[in-house]
Amino acid sequence: MRTDVFFHTLQRVRRVAALRFVVLLLLLPAVLASCNRDHLYYEITNQPNVQLNIDWSQTAFSPTHPAYDPENALNGVTIFAFDAATRELVAEFPPDANWRKPKLKLAPGNYGLVLINDSRGELPSIRFNVDRTFDEFDACVITDAPGLINTSSLTAAPDTVYSYMPEYLTSAAVREVCVQPVQNEYEYDHPDASNTHVTVQEIDVVERSVTKRINIKVNVKGINYCKAMQPSFMSGLSASANLVTRQPEKRQVVYAFNLNNRQFRNDAHTEATLSQSFNSFGFSEENMHEGTRFLITLNFLLVNNQTYTASADVTPQLEQWLEEHTIDCDLDLDIDIAFDVTLPEAYPEDPDTPQEGGGFNPETSPWNDIEQDIVM
Repeated sequence: MRTDVFFHTLQRVRRVAALRFVVLLLLLPAVLASCNRDHLYYEITNQPNVQLNIDWSQTAFSPTHPAYDPENALNGVTIFAFDAATRELVAEFPPDANWRKPKLKLAPGNYGLVLINDSRGELPSIRFNVDRTFDEFDACVITDAPGLINTSSLTAAPDTVYSYMPEYLTSAAVREVCVQPVQNEYEYDHPDASNTHVTVQEIDVVERSVTKRINIKVNVKGINYCKAMQPSFMSGLSASANLVTRQPEKRQVVYAFNLNNRQFRNDAHTEATLSQSFNSFGFSEENMHEGTRFLITLNFLLVNNQTYTASADVTPQLEQWLEEHTIDCDLDLDIDIAFDVTLPEAYPEDPDTPQEGGGFNPETSPWNDIEQDIVM
């Protein structure tokens, strides 16, 4: 009798144990799924970044550059992104204060990038044609200022446009930049939110000047007959430049400038050098080979209040510059232009009342005189 009870009890224990084992087997997937769901809390999405390492040493923003101007500080780099397939602009990144190593967050795909100094707002005399494709993306001077200057004394073509000079502009282009799709990763520890963007590609870029500096010097005899300067002009220079190739384009413009830096060349103050420098988009070699002439027109306001106009064809000087810099024409080199002018004699119609000591006191404003010892 006791043996039967023992065996019945043993069978019940076995059935309970078997039942518990089955329950554990059934609960195991749920437990594992619960662990997986808990780990999903640590799933992160990494957006691959492209970092641009920009070399500015070839531009006037570098302290080692001959044209460095501490007052013309670099405020950032603006980047335009073009779709590699359609060649159209898809994004414009505002100026990045980290202008040495900016990082881009772009959707996966292939891109062409164009980099310029500062922002478009800080370059008010330059228009950027963002509706053009990557290969045709250009910058041009603002020329739609009605009645800019009286141009009746000029002999340029009727459809020629007139403009003041652009600001200093640099650019660089990068082709076929590939941005990878986002990457999903799982971490055991809670991820740092600042690590959700990773740099997977670094690209070295060299920034170079798009604009060229024009330095004009005019040696004037009879400067004592000049009361002041009126706006001067230079024709034949380009109105725009391609930002990908950094080459001047065929569109031309007449640049207007003031030639008012005066340095006397003798102690009688009858000879002086007038000078001025301004930025331009350079000139098209193709235009030059096709016969474009580079003309400078100067307007002197004489002491008798009459305007004397002097013109000079400086094409030979630009041809010589091009011949000397055929190999290194892409370098940031100035173009120096110099010529001589002799003014006609002129005297005030109503002489001023002689000052103490006698003699005329002609008005010479606005002049920016350069103080320097006179070389005899």
